[in-house]
Amino acid sequence: MKKVGCLYRVSTYKQAYKNDIPVQKEACRKFIKNKNDWIMEKEYVELGVSGYKVSEKKRDAIQEIKQDVLDKKIDILLVFMFDRIGRREEETPLVVRWLVDQGIEVWSVNEGQRTINDRYDKLLNYITYWQAEGESEKISIRATERKIQLTKDGIYMGYYAPYGYMLINSDEITKIGKIRKKLKIYPNEAKIIKLIFYLVIDLDYGTDKVAIYLNNHNIKRRKENVKWDNGMILEIVRNPIYKGYVSFHKRNKSKNINTRNDRSKWIMADKPNKEIIIIPEDRWNKANDILDKRSRKRKCEHRLRLLSGLTRCGYCKDYVVPMGKGKYTYMKCKGKQKIGYCEYNANYRLDKLEEIVNSEIKEYLQTFKKIDLKNILKNNNKKINRRKEKLAQIKKEEVYLKKRLEELKNKVADVLMLNDFELINKISFEINKIESLLNEYSILKVKCDNEILEYTRKIDSMKESIPNWIKEYEIAYLDKKRVIVRKLIEKIYLYNDRIEICIKYPITKLIVKGNEEDYEKKS
Repeated sequence: MKKVGCLYRVSTYKQAYKNDIPVQKEACRKFIKNKNDWIMEKEYVELGVSGYKVSEKKRDAIQEIKQDVLDKKIDILLVFMFDRIGRREEETPLVVRWLVDQGIEVWSVNEGQRTINDRYDKLLNYITYWQAEGESEKISIRATERKIQLTKDGIYMGYYAPYGYMLINSDEITKIGKIRKKLKIYPNEAKIIKLIFYLVIDLDYGTDKVAIYLNNHNIKRRKENVKWDNGMILEIVRNPIYKGYVSFHKRNKSKNINTRNDRSKWIMADKPNKEIIIIPEDRWNKANDILDKRSRKRKCEHRLRLLSGLTRCGYCKDYVVPMGKGKYTYMKCKGKQKIGYCEYNANYRLDKLEEIVNSEIKEYLQTFKKIDLKNILKNNNKKINRRKEKLAQIKKEEVYLKKRLEELKNKVADVLMLNDFELINKISFEINKIESLLNEYSILKVKCDNEILEYTRKIDSMKESIPNWIKEYEIAYLDKKRVIVRKLIEKIYLYNDRIEICIKYPITKLIVKGNEEDYEKKS
């Protein structure tokens, strides 16, 4: 049996629930039960410890884990998500690497196993923690333990009512003294929800066709003068609230960019609330099965495309998808196809767009080496400068002591003539003391010289060992490139005169390509 150690951490005490971390603990224990050859050995808990501000050397839990690893007490380290280990890009990947080198399997409930089998794994390991350092305020599954717990208890935590509902006052009071809101079905909108599910299940309509049907029949959305689109239809059909389940973490919002999370990462109530059911559970499941089959088919059709799912129209925010074959594959706006009002009229070629994105990725990866060198030089130069300052002080002391020693030896001859044995003993004692100090200084000089040489060699060695991430990206297979691209890029917005690539952290690049005619000439 493999012995498992579980690390639970929250950055602030507010994130803890009754001085505990129940969501992380429950998820890890459940994960272990599904592994036949795993057994819980030990749990490490960190309450109110920032994975970014606090170095791993000052974190008792990390040091305890390292000692237990050396003592062969655990075989696996399991965390809720990998950033529970830390968020410092200059040291957290090294902690993971050290654990793997010691033969420890490093697992995350949500992200699987972190392996370091090849240089591609090293790149993903580095990117993960480099980005995590800048996510201190991201509203996500990692920083909302209490919200997750309340959701599991069936308490709706949203600020706005989903389509088909209204918010009313409940009988409960929150911890801060406010009246808690609860959902109530809004009959007029509930009829439209039922119509949408009828169109998907019984008439086999796709989300685009449902949106067109609602717009053509002048069925209004909650917001005035806003038409239905496939995104809104998909959001409704996918939302488990309509079968009575309160849910959380269906989407991630970062830098004003929304991305839909995989359903396996959703947090849902343990049981349905019968008062808010609009669609029976069997019909909800059937509608989602239909969408799943269509989604798998689309993924299969576009599995060889590097940018699938990332390109959006800069005007209507709908998907921009490839149309055509081979060299003549162009990017067309789905919003314009469905509704016809979108301003998008560009004619970007897919292969040229991929070239632009690849160029941005390479430039982005090049920053890793600069950051690595900056950190290496900063940390090691401090150590070298301290040794040089110490060495200069020793040499200065040596000059003074040698001068003093010469004076005392010259004085011995004069004292011998006086036969003053007390003074002779006193001078001899001082001479011995100075000679002893000079010997110590000689040893310290050698030590400082060796340390300076060691740190200098370390800098040179680490400079050489920093991988060329650009080369690693270029030689990676397409499926691995796609993983890297999705790690780095949030969305790509296409306008008539420019392409906006939204890098997740920390820069948004803007590439101005001129007007459509100029672009076509370059293509």
